[in-house]
Amino acid sequence: MTEKFICFDIGGTKIFQGVVEVDFGRRKFEFLDSKTIKNPINAEEIKQITIDYCQKNKEKFKTNKIAVSCPSLVDSRNLKVSNAKKAYGTEEFSFIFLKKAGFQVVIKNDGKSFVLGEYYFNNNESKQGLLTLTLGTRIGGGFIDSNGQLFEGRSESAVELSYIKMFIDNQWKKWCEISSGKGIEKMYLEKTGKIKETKIIFELSRTGDKIATEIIVKSQEYLEQGIISLIEIFNPEKIVFGGGISSQRDYIEKVMKFARKDIFHKKIFPEWSISELKEETNVLGVCALYYI
Repeated sequence: MTEKFICFDIGGTKIFQGVVEVDFGRRKFEFLDSKTIKNPINAEEIKQITIDYCQKNKEKFKTNKIAVSCPSLVDSRNLKVSNAKKAYGTEEFSFIFLKKAGFQVVIKNDGKSFVLGEYYFNNNESKQGLLTLTLGTRIGGGFIDSNGQLFEGRSESAVELSYIKMFIDNQWKKWCEISSGKGIEKMYLEKTGKIKETKIIFELSRTGDKIATEIIVKSQEYLEQGIISLIEIFNPEKIVFGGGISSQRDYIEKVMKFARKDIFHKKIFPEWSISELKEETNVLGVCALYYI
């Protein structure tokens, strides 16, 4: 049996919107419509974008089921996102307006959406513990235990990895300030006074640029140390990487090579991969909530 869903992945810079047909029993899916637009970071504009897309596709695809992947702190029961100013332009954003418009609505934090998408739609259901890391604007995390249960914590805020503190250069910094895209860009700006995208900084490092190399090496070292801690805590069978930085395969390979060397309990070192589902993963993960 297949069902269609109108779905959104709202990020700090972009909004992915699409319609997907899901055969959950066979773990198959097909996107019938999709596009990515710039996030205006304005609550009223985001509401209008969302409702317009839902209204447009409700009759066309005969569905009123909505799935939304959201950054920051998510209250899925009350359809609210808090600490949301960087993505929505307001501290609290509610999706109740979609419910009032006659739609069924499910929302989930983007890190948890990603792990659900990888678990159900990328052949990972047999894994005895699946840990995911999305290395993009910030660092997202998700974990499904050996019993197939999503780890959320008391208030759905578990595995918010961006905000882990590390002592670096004689001061406490968030992990995302060193090992995320925004962190790498910020460090380069502080060192050079120049604004460069993360992918350009990686390219500069490969050509021997001293400052870019220094920043990438630092980012790599602290990503490695964070991953070692997560492996020791969660003991996963597999780690899956997503987000823009995961396209830098040589960088990820170096991180995991040194993590394997430095970890205390070497026998528990997990297998790892880079997600092949890309931006589709998050919305597929939220769609899975209609079934599990």
